Amino acid sequence: MNDENFDTLLQNSDPDRRLAALLAPPEQRQRLLTLYAFHHEIAKIAEATSESLIGEMKLTWWRDAVDDLYADPTKVRRHAVTEGLSELTGLIGCDALQGLILARLDDVTARPFADLDEVVAYVDATAVALMDMAVRLCEAELDKAWTQSAGRAWGLAGLLRAFAHRASIGRAPVPGDHLSREGGSAAMMAQGLGREPAAIAVKPVRTAALQAMAEFKALGAIPAAAVPALGYAVLAPAYFKRLPDDPFAIATEPALLGRQLRLSWLALTGR
Repeated sequence: MNDENFDTLLQNSDPDRRLAALLAPPEQRQRLLTLYAFHHEIAKIAEATSESLIGEMKLTWWRDAVDDLYADPTKVRRHAVTEGLSELTGLIGCDALQGLILARLDDVTARPFADLDEVVAYVDATAVALMDMAVRLCEAELDKAWTQSAGRAWGLAGLLRAFAHRASIGRAPVPGDHLSREGGSAAMMAQGLGREPAAIAVKPVRTAALQAMAEFKALGAIPAAAVPALGYAVLAPAYFKRLPDDPFAIATEPALLGRQLRLSWLALTGR
């Protein structure tokens, strides 16, 4: 799978990150597409695997493959993504990639979120961490406040959009302590039950998403060098406002053309 194939893969699986990456110069664009292809590979494991043991084995394969890239001598496994990652080891550390993999373990084992702090910590370890790496690949100098607010805005909105699916695998983005107080449980939600308790218990997550969006907006114009790495976060409000009151209901998406135009405007203005 070459870079063109990564682009095709992401066009379907991660279109908004891809659109932002296309704003980067060719070399940086290649780096970003490779990183996002890696993210796709590990994120899809929980979705594609019904047995937790098999999912854990697949994550272990990726952990070992990443370790091999940083070993002496280096070993590159025969996989398009690992071959691509081998070009990025001078810019991204082993621990950063391993952190992304480790963050997906609870998805595979279907461990419910205990409280809001755990939901936010999961987003920090996935969406925010991925954004931090993307910024490094773009060689942009950026304060942590940018990726923390942008990553949380994007990550929390994304979890809410995927509520029904994540509930089905036991990982609904809802604080367990709030859910239990409302008489709900992860087991109920996995069966599509407990809609009323879920609608109430998910409110703190919605509030956290709105707060992150406000913090991101308050930072002002995004530095030009960082636009390809985190610019897609400006689309989070458009997704958020389409979220239905029923968290299990399918949210509509903003039109592709509108998202393209929004990112084009961002590239011109930084806003």
